[in-house]
Amino acid sequence: MNKQNLLFPFTLGLSDGIITTLMLISRSLIFGDPIGLNLAFRVAFGSAFVGGFSFFIAEYSRLRGEISRTSRQLNLRSPSYLIRGKIGRDIMVESVTGTSISVLSGFSGSMIPLAFSVLVPQDGRLSVIVAVLSLAALGAGIGKSVKGNYIFWVITMVALGVIVTAIGYSLHLV
Repeated sequence: MNKQNLLFPFTLGLSDGIITTLMLISRSLIFGDPIGLNLAFRVAFGSAFVGGFSFFIAEYSRLRGEISRTSRQLNLRSPSYLIRGKIGRDIMVESVTGTSISVLSGFSGSMIPLAFSVLVPQDGRLSVIVAVLSLAALGAGIGKSVKGNYIFWVITMVALGVIVTAIGYSLHLV
């Protein structure tokens, strides 16, 4: 897996972890309801597991689709020859590697607001602010890595964090 291929599962996991956590617990954070260590780990694990599962399905399907297209371009009768060989093993390894990175970064992203809530339980709004600032930093990193307009990425990620927090607040899931 090259560096660019590692960036995708890392940024996806990190952003998904932060955003999912904001969706789930923003109302509790804003109202200052205590988020214990047990709940923090359960939310982070659940967020990382769901995000990782989705990543694996999407990535493995995408890579298998590439194999099918390649087999048609090579005029093979079936992609099964490629899938059973080294290429098939390579796409499984790449999918599992990306999934592992996505799960670890998703858990870490989820723990950003949760850790602040556990450490500073008096003011849950601080956890929301830290999560939104983390999304801003991630946006700046994405903008820089793709050589894009990092200000656009920062504003987009902050807006996404605020929107998800507002939706999570109104849904009151946890």
